[in-house]
Amino acid sequence: MRNVLWILALAVVAACEQPQPSGPVANDADSSQRTYGMNLKLSEGGVLKADLYGDTAFQRPGNANVTELRNVRLTFYDAQGKKPGTLTSKTGEYDVTTGVMVARGSVVLITHNDRGEKRTIRGEELHYDQRGDRVWSERETLVQEADGRTLVTQGFTSDTRFTNIQGKNSKTTGVQVNQAGGGL
Repeated sequence: MRNVLWILALAVVAACEQPQPSGPVANDADSSQRTYGMNLKLSEGGVLKADLYGDTAFQRPGNANVTELRNVRLTFYDAQGKKPGTLTSKTGEYDVTTGVMVARGSVVLITHNDRGEKRTIRGEELHYDQRGDRVWSERETLVQEADGRTLVTQGFTSDTRFTNIQGKNSKTTGVQVNQAGGGL
């Protein structure tokens, strides 16, 4: 019995050492091939940047670089390993060549700033660029601040820490001028 287990272990090691195909997916692969419970750890220079989960994943026919996801959960990490944000959406896609993840359908992104204050961002589409340290949308987005203010934009761009947000055609609701002697 030990010899059989030893031979099986050697076969597994030998199979792992075989070169993996690096070209297009074989023609017999189809879109019905699914992965259930897919989890990707996205890192840069050995530092975890995001943890991407989809309860169902598949690759587009003819494009093995883009993974389609269903019921997405994405957790962002900063350089210190803190979790400054979490995202959920109905669907998404991740492109390994660009490092860009796109969330679609009832997207909710919850972030916390350095003081622990919560910000909730809602929209129908949100893009995350791991390499470019950037989050953006070209569609209407609501940014709800912890103090009750809401920013409505027709698209925005920001760094992943949300310290530099630029909205397009934006308007703010719930603004209280000179509250506690402080202005906006």
